[in-house]
Amino acid sequence: MIRSLDQVRADLMRESSIELLPSRILELSGVLPDLDRGSRVFVTWLPGIPFAEVLAACDLLKLCGYLPVPHVAARSIRDAEHLRNICAALIERDIPRMLLIAGGADKPAGIFTDTVQVLETEIPAQAGIRTVYVAGHPEGHPQASEKQLEQYLLRKQELARAQGLNMQIVTQFCFDAAPVLDWEKRLRAAGIKLPINLGVYGLTTPKTLVRYGLACGVGQSLRFMQKQRWKLHRWFTPCNPKGLVDAIAGSIAETPDTLFHGLHFYPFGAIARTLEWRRNLSCPGTGEPS
Repeated sequence: MIRSLDQVRADLMRESSIELLPSRILELSGVLPDLDRGSRVFVTWLPGIPFAEVLAACDLLKLCGYLPVPHVAARSIRDAEHLRNICAALIERDIPRMLLIAGGADKPAGIFTDTVQVLETEIPAQAGIRTVYVAGHPEGHPQASEKQLEQYLLRKQELARAQGLNMQIVTQFCFDAAPVLDWEKRLRAAGIKLPINLGVYGLTTPKTLVRYGLACGVGQSLRFMQKQRWKLHRWFTPCNPKGLVDAIAGSIAETPDTLFHGLHFYPFGAIARTLEWRRNLSCPGTGEPS
């Protein structure tokens, strides 16, 4: 059945997730206006933050009816026993899912430096973890070449298949569709079949986005964003990612074997505004909020 652009966009919105800090979740008492119960909420684990804080946020999200997806950072795990304890704590809470990332710590806390090493232990699968999200980098990574990134994803895909894991990609946030569309084509050509959840910025200001872009190094998209600086009257007006979303929806509509599956929102503080915008676009024909 052929779907219209509005229908594809609405499906993407309904399939989307959002990422929040544990402290923000606790401040909000786990209540997220305009987010349907059963939606996925990713819980960040930053270097230096006890994993107990991540678990507390996950407990609150479950109590409110959401599906928490905790970050598990390889560089913050001390050893195999620590990994087992983390996985056991998640399974005890009926959270059989995680976002497995390398993490931002400059120096590893223990024996793991990357996510492949964690997956090769088979500990998450043995503990009962069933869904593992892994990071995607449409515009590259400062510490790895494009070819290396593809090889890492192929290895993760191989390990997931062998261990019976449902694996999906969640990308860094992007501003410009062009490098993202090119990246997805390269992954398919390399034999990667993992579904992609594209990172999308929330309805925050261009000034805030450029600041985060500089910190994250999102390359071509950042340069695209900086070109908009001449629009000074909009420098403090919330950005709207609809153009990016429509480009992905168009790719899905035109490419039957596309890897694009859903969206992953980084609200950068604009939680309520982002979720309201998302809800409006999840219903075809309702129009876009101003």
